[in-house]
Amino acid sequence: MGKRKSIFLPPPKKRMDKLDIFFSCPFCNHGSSVVFFIDMKNLIGEATCGICHFFFSTTITGLSVGTDFGM
Repeated sequence: MGKRKSIFLPPPKKRMDKLDIFFSCPFCNHGSSVVFFIDMKNLIGEATCGICHFFFSTTITGLSVGTDFGM
C-alpha cells in the first residue's frame, strides 16, 4: 500500500506593515507634526511641518519608496 501524496502549500507571504506618515520635526522638535506625502504619479515626496510650516520636497524613485502607501 502506498502513502497518500502530500499537498505542497507555499509559505504565506509576509505582510508589509504600513510605514508611518507622522514624524517629529527636526527644526522645531514638535512631536508628530511632520506629515509626509508621496505622489507616485509625479514621483515627488513632500514633507510639511504643521507647527513651523517647514516644507521639503524631493524626487523619488521606485527604490526609495519600497512599498505602496495606499495614498
